[in-house]
Amino acid sequence: MIPVGEIGFLRAPEQSDLKWLMHLENDMTLWYVATTKEPFSTLTMQTYLARHQSIVTDQQLRLVLEVDGDPVGAVDAFDYDPTVGKAGVGIILEMKHRGKGWSKLMLEAFENYCAKVLNIKNLYAHVPLHNEPSLALFTGSDYTIVGDLKNWIWMHGNHDDVRLFQKLLE
Repeated sequence: MIPVGEIGFLRAPEQSDLKWLMHLENDMTLWYVATTKEPFSTLTMQTYLARHQSIVTDQQLRLVLEVDGDPVGAVDAFDYDPTVGKAGVGIILEMKHRGKGWSKLMLEAFENYCAKVLNIKNLYAHVPLHNEPSLALFTGSDYTIVGDLKNWIWMHGNHDDVRLFQKLLE
């Protein structure tokens, strides 16, 4: 388990997280930031939880933020390239826990884990231009704005632009 400030810790997803993960993955309002465009079945999620092995074999990693015994958020590494030492990063926090600084704490803990354990030296994030809290999170976490990608995501029947952020880890 990876400590996240004084609020909780990051850990691997467990079978006991199934209901929470189903809600997260099947929330259509979040699909625009992923390639997901259809609901996941319970069997699909159970299989994912049972077979997920490691970032090396799956080229992705999800860690769950647990606070007071409950899952409240997640941080993902995706598009992992061990040769170059890079990965994309995505972060989600339940609505009722936003605005408390927890996303920044979660991102800092994840970055430390990536740098010191996974030997990832380069993280990047695609943030929709309308997502002001996430733009502020990555800007405030010393990510460099690399540029904007036009028509990069499909949201509510329209294409939307994203800002590309990058951070070189120590």
